[in-house]
Amino acid sequence: MTTNRIFSFWACLILFTLLPFSAFSEDAPEKGFKITKDTVLNVGIAINPEFESNITKASEDTETTETRTTTDESGKAATTTTTQNTEIISDMILHYSPSLRIKLDDDKKTLGFSLLFDYNHYLGLEDKKTSKKLSELDIRSDLLGEFNKDGLVIFDFKNTLSRSSTPDGQELSGKNRNLLDSFAVGVAFKSVEDVLYGKIKLGFDINYLEQSKNNAAYKDYNYISPFLDLFGRWKFLPKTMAFASVAVRYQDYYESRIRDTSRAVPMNIFLGVMGQITPYLSSKLAAGYSVNIGDSVQHDYNMNAELIFKYQDTGLVVGYLKTLRPSAYFQYNSTHKAYLTFKQKFAKHFLASINFNYSYIMYGKNVEFKDRDDYTQAEDGSFQKVEELEDGSTITYTALMPKGNRRDHLINFSPALSYAILPWLGLKLSYNLEYKDTDYVRTSTTNYNNATDAEKNYTKTTATHYDYIDHRVMLSIVLDY
Repeated sequence: MTTNRIFSFWACLILFTLLPFSAFSEDAPEKGFKITKDTVLNVGIAINPEFESNITKASEDTETTETRTTTDESGKAATTTTTQNTEIISDMILHYSPSLRIKLDDDKKTLGFSLLFDYNHYLGLEDKKTSKKLSELDIRSDLLGEFNKDGLVIFDFKNTLSRSSTPDGQELSGKNRNLLDSFAVGVAFKSVEDVLYGKIKLGFDINYLEQSKNNAAYKDYNYISPFLDLFGRWKFLPKTMAFASVAVRYQDYYESRIRDTSRAVPMNIFLGVMGQITPYLSSKLAAGYSVNIGDSVQHDYNMNAELIFKYQDTGLVVGYLKTLRPSAYFQYNSTHKAYLTFKQKFAKHFLASINFNYSYIMYGKNVEFKDRDDYTQAEDGSFQKVEELEDGSTITYTALMPKGNRRDHLINFSPALSYAILPWLGLKLSYNLEYKDTDYVRTSTTNYNNATDAEKNYTKTTATHYDYIDHRVMLSIVLDY
C-alpha cells in the first residue's frame, strides 16, 4: 500500500528485520555452514502467530442493495428491497516461514541467492471456509551478483521473483494473488579516490495478478515496465557530497481493455546534497522535477528532506518525500509522504523500534471507461453497457465514479520489540496499524430484465468505499543459522 513499496512479505521479512543476519548485509554475524572458504549457507525457520482485524482491507461503509418485484396471491405487485453491508473479516493466522540463503563473497566478486517461503494458514475462527479461501503460500527468491568490486568499473545484477497475496501497490482492495518479477543490471564508474561516482541501471518489472486468468477485470492491472535509472555523486568535501538521480520507466498494461489510455511514462529527477552536520547528526536535502506522459501530461515537483541522528544504540530518521508513480486507472499518483523511524537498543539483547508514515496521495483523472466501445456515457456522467441474452432478456451494467479527483490519506504505524536470546534465536512482538481515508466511492448497478417473467427482474446496486482500518498483532519466533 505504501508508495515506495514494491512488494511486501510480512512474515518472511521478519527473517531480515528481527536479527541482523541478512544474507547480503555487510555486518551480518559470522554464522552459517561454510561450503568453501568464501561461501556460506544459512538456513532458517520462523513461526509467527498473528491476528489481523481486516484481512481484505474492506470498508464497513460498502453497501449492496437489491430490489425485486414480486406478485402476491391476489395478483398485486410488491417491491422488496434488501440491503447488506460488506463483511469485515478478522482471523488468526499462523505463518510458517522457512528460508535458505547462500552467499559467495571475496575481494573481486559477490554472488548470492536467497529463497523465502511463507505459508499463511488462516484458522477461520469466524468462518471455517475462510481458511480454505484465504490460506496462501508466499514465495520470494533473490539472485544477485557484483563483479570487479575493487575496480574502477563495477558490474552488478539482481533478479527478484515473488508471489504474494497482496497487490503490487495498485488501487485494489481485497486479497489479491500477485506475481512480480523484477530484473536489473548496472554499471558503476568511480574515480581513483572515489571522489566521483556514477551508475547506470537498466531493467524491467513484470506484474501479473493470478485472478486475471478467470476474471477480465483484473487484466487491467497486469503490466510490463522497462526502466532506466541514472545516479551520480561528487564528494566535494570530506563529509559532504552532491548527487543527482534520474528514474524513467515505461509502464504498459499489456492486457488492459483501455491499453492506449492507461499507458504511462513517469520520470522523476532529483538534485541534492547530503552530509554530516555533527558527529551524530547528518542530513539530506533534494529537490527536482517529475512528469507523467500518458493520456494527458502531468508536470509536478519532487522533494526529499531527511534528518538522521545516530548516537551509540539510538537511531532516529525523520523525512519527507514527494514522488510520482504510474497507476492503472488514474494514469499516475502523486504522493506527499512524511515518515519517522526510531530504533533503540538496550540491555544488550533488546531492540525497540517505531515506524510511522503518513501519505497524501493525489490521483490523476480516471480513464477506466475512456475510449471503451462497449460503454456509453449517460447525462449524469455514468457509464453504461447493455448486454442482450439469447432469450431476449437484457442486462444493463452502470458504473458511476465521483466527478472530482481522487484524494487518499494513508497512515501506517508500527511499533515492535525484539529480543535476541541467542545469535541464532530471537523473539519479536509487533503491531501494525494501517488506516486509509478517501472520498472516492464507486457505484455499480446491474439491472436484469427478463423477457418473459417479470418476477425474475432485479436491480442490484453496490456502493464501494475504499477507506478502511486494519490492525495486526504478531509474535515471531525465529531460528536462523
